[in-house]
Amino acid sequence: MTLVGVLSLKGAPGVTTFSCLLAATWPEAGSLVVVEADPAGGDLAGRFGLSSALGWSSLSSAVRRSGRATPMAPHLQYLPGGLPVLVSGSSGDQADLTCEAADVVERESADGLAVVDLGRRTADGGTQEDWLGRCDISILVVSGDAAAALHARARSARLTEATGGRLGVVVIGSGARDSTEVGGFTGIPALGDVPFDPQSAAVASGASGAGRRLERSALLAAVRRVADRLADRATAELPVPAAPSGHGPDDGRGRPASGPAGAPDDVGIGRPTEEASR
Repeated sequence: MTLVGVLSLKGAPGVTTFSCLLAATWPEAGSLVVVEADPAGGDLAGRFGLSSALGWSSLSSAVRRSGRATPMAPHLQYLPGGLPVLVSGSSGDQADLTCEAADVVERESADGLAVVDLGRRTADGGTQEDWLGRCDISILVVSGDAAAALHARARSARLTEATGGRLGVVVIGSGARDSTEVGGFTGIPALGDVPFDPQSAAVASGASGAGRRLERSALLAAVRRVADRLADRATAELPVPAAPSGHGPDDGRGRPASGPAGAPDDVGIGRPTEEASR
């Protein structure tokens, strides 16, 4: 697997934070990069004090000058823990998300992983449509409430078509439904659940203040389980999505999601050591 897309349908369930943590916990060797392709513009430059001039805009300009053989490395920046990112500084940069630049990302992630932060799904698809067609799998991130499940079900057929069936769902936060139930209701295979852990999420999103315990947080452990499942070739081949069940998200069969974990300490986002990832 080389390309993993991450997107949401509504609200702000934490797509960017999840994307970074997924790459940081990836268990296999090889190159890593987080790619911002959010039509609303990127968040990483603002969160971590990175340059918005170096990223998609500079890569696309270089591709126009030199073609698809342009290397990606000169356009990457690094989060505090060492995770490489290709940032998109503003919504205006989305005009530069050319197919040629995407070809560079796809080629250079062939021996590793590129996690593509697609942000919130737009009505027309736009450049998201191209990424969804390229990705080996796309992850729909939703909250566990009934409204989110209904919205996901209403859009599941279109997303399944856009991804060629290479689609899974992750439920983030406490709510009436876990990923297994949301998956059964929407017909999108479940990939796992991530607890509502605002303190650890804040550290992972660049907030200052305590962080040494992020590595031991419930948030990181849950994302690592998703990463392990995706990296396992036997389980990464998701089943063909089932027809959505006839049970609504308010039929009383839900189970509570995990609650917030304890307060973490300050760490940057980076590839964990082999020992830490066990």
